[in-house]
Amino acid sequence: MLKRIFFWIVISSLTWASCTKETTAPPIDFQSNFYPLKIGAVSIFEVDSTAYSNFTNSSVNYQFEIKDSVTNTFEDLTGTTNYRIERYKKVNGASNWVFQLVFTRNKSIRAAEEFINNQRFIRLIFPPLAGAVWNGNSKNTIGQQEFIIENEVAALSLNNFNFDSTLVVTEIDEQNLIREDVVNVTYAKNVGLVQKEVKALDKNISTGKITNGFAYTLKIKSFK
Repeated sequence: MLKRIFFWIVISSLTWASCTKETTAPPIDFQSNFYPLKIGAVSIFEVDSTAYSNFTNSSVNYQFEIKDSVTNTFEDLTGTTNYRIERYKKVNGASNWVFQLVFTRNKSIRAAEEFINNQRFIRLIFPPLAGAVWNGNSKNTIGQQEFIIENEVAALSLNNFNFDSTLVVTEIDEQNLIREDVVNVTYAKNVGLVQKEVKALDKNISTGKITNGFAYTLKIKSFK
């Protein structure tokens, strides 16, 4: 009888200790604030773009601004909360913003998604660890594409902003003697997208000179 009482005392003590440890353990930080979503958020970006033409054997530079405004939310058929984002464009020197398109973003505890131009992309996964790889096109019809987080969280100075925590996602990196396709996206904690670099270029195999395509860099100008 005494042995049985002692056994239950030990079990009860272990159970209490286990429960205490679980309830006092800090919650896991999945760092989803690299992809913040809130109604009323507005980000304005500067865009520097160059288009190359093998027809005219020339290049043209374009500079303009893009504004993304989070206007409201809605639930889809799965019960997921989606954030509606309206994108506007303003050419340098112009005073008015011109509407471009609507797209949506959402995130779960483990991933951030963007639905744009009738395609869904998994833009980021959580926690965003350096070297993490996933198929960013797993929910669209474009075909498999490995996205990879290139770096540990690091500080970055950009357009007079000093971000203490940023990371870079390479969405595309396919380069050879005649073609260069590159997409690198930088996210900052509590801000989201702050920079995007895109290249889609054809090159002369003999000289390496760009013959056709486009390249642009998007950089954050303001955010709230």
